[in-house]
Amino acid sequence: MDTPETLTEIEPEAETDSEGSAPEEIPYLVDIEAVRAQAGILPGPGPTAINTISVAVSIRPRKLVVAGGDDTPTPMPRTAYQLVYADGTVMLDSGLDRETHDSFGKGEEEPYYPEQYALLQDALDGAKAIFLSHYHGDHSGGVIQSPNFKELARKTIISTETARLLVEEPHRPHLQVSAEDIQNFIIVDYPVHYPIAPGVVAIKSPGHSPDSQMAYIRMEDGQEFLHVFDVAWNMDNINLIKGKAAPWIVEDEPLIMGQLRWLNGLKKTHPEIKLLVAHDDHLLDEFKQTGLVGLDLKISVK
Repeated sequence: MDTPETLTEIEPEAETDSEGSAPEEIPYLVDIEAVRAQAGILPGPGPTAINTISVAVSIRPRKLVVAGGDDTPTPMPRTAYQLVYADGTVMLDSGLDRETHDSFGKGEEEPYYPEQYALLQDALDGAKAIFLSHYHGDHSGGVIQSPNFKELARKTIISTETARLLVEEPHRPHLQVSAEDIQNFIIVDYPVHYPIAPGVVAIKSPGHSPDSQMAYIRMEDGQEFLHVFDVAWNMDNINLIKGKAAPWIVEDEPLIMGQLRWLNGLKKTHPEIKLLVAHDDHLLDEFKQTGLVGLDLKISVK
């Protein structure tokens, strides 16, 4: 689905702050070739399919999602992704439960899909591994609020910074994890990038949150994806190199702007790498049309 404000082919203007000057920017210096090399470190074939699911939708004015936008209502799906391997599945993020969803916004009831969440819970239960991109509730809530929390935690990969935040600075009070329970998680500490599954590499990208990460994915057939999670909420954050303007989040803007510029450049120099974001409904429309990403999860029966 096209939008009149999607200007992919036009050189983006520099974003300006409220005083009209361009925000500071810290260059993002990740080497995509080094990331590609790490995708082959863990033995075994890569994923053969990638699927996604939306368990809820939050609707916000575009001007809060993409700085400089208008008041057009912009749906933000709450998604998780699934990688399908010959011997099982790996989940990227875990969605959110109804309590966490209802804690967002200003109290207005927004779309939530309990049947989809039940499917997601089944997929989490059946996965061989789960990766959480960061500690925010719409990404971690499906694990933390699961009735099978301890079983899920034992196969959930989080960074040391995510572990700290879940214990010391939870996104919502009901999402706090105890110092004892956090030890059940698979906690990894790495400087820049780290292979988490065959064909999959976690990439540090602090800015949206201190623990924010991306994930590079190389499928068994060679197709490449880069899931940026919440570095961008909408593809136009990348296309236009414009950040978010939501008053309820506190981001490190110089870091975010450097990451958005890097992603914008990556689209131009490596168009073979398909970028994914967590909250863009246009992507779901695109997947429905192209089939590049499936819209049904594979449920493994244990």
